[in-house]
Amino acid sequence: MEKKEITLLDIMNRTQLQSLQDSFAKATGMAALTTDTTGPVTQLSCPTDFCTRCTRTSKVGAERCNQCDLKGGEQAKATGKPAVYYCHAGLVDFAAPIIVNGKQIGSLIGGQVLTSEPDLDKFRAIAEEIGVDPDEYVEAVKKVPIVSEDKINSAAELLFKMAEALSQVGYERYSISAEHTGSEAVFKEIHTEYRHIHNKINDVNESINELSAEFDKLREKASESVKIVAQTDSILKYIHNVATQMTLLGFNASIEAKHVGEAGAGFNVIAQEVRQLAEQTSNQTHSIEDVLNNVRGSISAIEEEITKALEKLNENVQTVNELSGAISVTSDKINAVSNVKN
Repeated sequence: MEKKEITLLDIMNRTQLQSLQDSFAKATGMAALTTDTTGPVTQLSCPTDFCTRCTRTSKVGAERCNQCDLKGGEQAKATGKPAVYYCHAGLVDFAAPIIVNGKQIGSLIGGQVLTSEPDLDKFRAIAEEIGVDPDEYVEAVKKVPIVSEDKINSAAELLFKMAEALSQVGYERYSISAEHTGSEAVFKEIHTEYRHIHNKINDVNESINELSAEFDKLREKASESVKIVAQTDSILKYIHNVATQMTLLGFNASIEAKHVGEAGAGFNVIAQEVRQLAEQTSNQTHSIEDVLNNVRGSISAIEEEITKALEKLNENVQTVNELSGAISVTSDKINAVSNVKN
């Protein structure tokens, strides 16, 4: 990944720069401005009417002011000390460069003062050059503060030290940014992988929950089957009791038929048929009971296995939820680190 070229506003926000230069202007009684490599990034602090209401309101004057500010910073960088110079409009300015990793990314500008009484004819000529009213221009320059050279040099030295401090801050931030440029891509890749894993775990979790719901339904059906088997068992017991009564009734009928002799012979045949039917019914009932007992045992075994499976599923659900939560926390941490780096 190619490193983005650092700018002045990358290392310090506009509000901080404005506050810094406002403090300088208040302390020195001179105007102050911060520029990047293209022009001003702040509002003028303690500006003179001569500059703001006259010179900079002219398109030509504003362009020349901007060029003076940029050249002043370049001159200071070239000499390694504050640059004190006359601007295009005849006022004394001074500049200090903000340098990061050997490259100038901005300047602190101060001044808008004079060291002696102004030559009014000279300023009339400048007014005509930039297209402003000469009389207003002259009246404005009369209000420009007259400051000693020593005070100007002291203010320029202070501004230079401020610029050096900003340069150091800029270098440290640049170094941190450069160090983590490669890791930023890695963080993004890891974050993408974590999101993918997190989504997959959610899918598995949903599948497990659906499977658990199906097992619950199956266990309910097994419980219903047990109840039906129990009801059938009661019916079989009733049939078995009827068969027993029929057997006793057949024996009693046979005994009575023998007592009446030949007249009861036909009745004796019926009694035997009744006993045989009762015996067959009893045998079938026992067979059905055996089958139902096997069914009951199978259903109980199925229900037990379902219960065990549900316990395992619930454990897996808990494990998956814990894992999903841990991945979410890790993902949030990666996001936080990425945001700090950005």
